[in-house]
Amino acid sequence: MNNPRDLVTMIRFAWADARRPGRERIALPTYDDEGVSACFFDRTWEGHTARQLRQLDFAPCILTQEAFAYYLPAYLIGDIEDPDISDTNMERVLFWLDRDNVRNLDVPGTAVIDMLTAQQRLALREYVLFVQRRERGLFDDECKKIIGQIDEAGAHV
Repeated sequence: MNNPRDLVTMIRFAWADARRPGRERIALPTYDDEGVSACFFDRTWEGHTARQLRQLDFAPCILTQEAFAYYLPAYLIGDIEDPDISDTNMERVLFWLDRDNVRNLDVPGTAVIDMLTAQQRLALREYVLFVQRRERGLFDDECKKIIGQIDEAGAHV
């Protein structure tokens, strides 16, 4: 998918019926989530800006797998629409999507990719391909690995 607007539409459609996790399911237990729960709790995945997400750049590290899966479209759309402001958010998303980097799994053996619907995995796959083309190979290894994990998860639908 070469058109960013079409990709954003695909992402929005894929997450249209996603259910927001409860407050207790936003962040992993920690002594201080530095505002992550407060930022995400009363908000859906829609309406976040690349700037807001970049200011909480550590959020993917402490979001639960359930919350990361739910808020993932905010990160994807922010990166597509404003990659300069989003800055390193895309790198964090790719890192935390990789099953090999996930720790503190909410449901043992279940990473974010496994929690997504087939439609969400398809939209995510298109986003990763978009990033791979846009970044001209800079994140080829990461992108190929995530695409492989998406395809593997898709085989179990």
